Amino acid sequence: MRCGFETGYELNSIQRLAAVATASQWRDVVVSAVAADGWIDLVDLDTQAESRVWHYTSTGVAVGEPVSVHERYGVLAVGRELFSVRVA
Repeated sequence: MRCGFETGYELNSIQRLAAVATASQWRDVVVSAVAADGWIDLVDLDTQAESRVWHYTSTGVAVGEPVSVHERYGVLAVGRELFSVRVA
């Protein structure tokens, strides 16, 4: 397992605090696909824009599940749990 500041692995405290402090930059999205290699396809609820994020291991998300993404700091919120993600 990797750690530190590499996105898509462990969420570090600076990344968490920055995302929480900039609440207006979160987007509500729905999971449209989950691949075995860690890629998660998302669709924005407001604009229908598509995006992709990657996490090194399963985040437990399922197709159709509503989640939130903070693309600036690379954070995916699944319920109350936050994950570091690489934004494509």
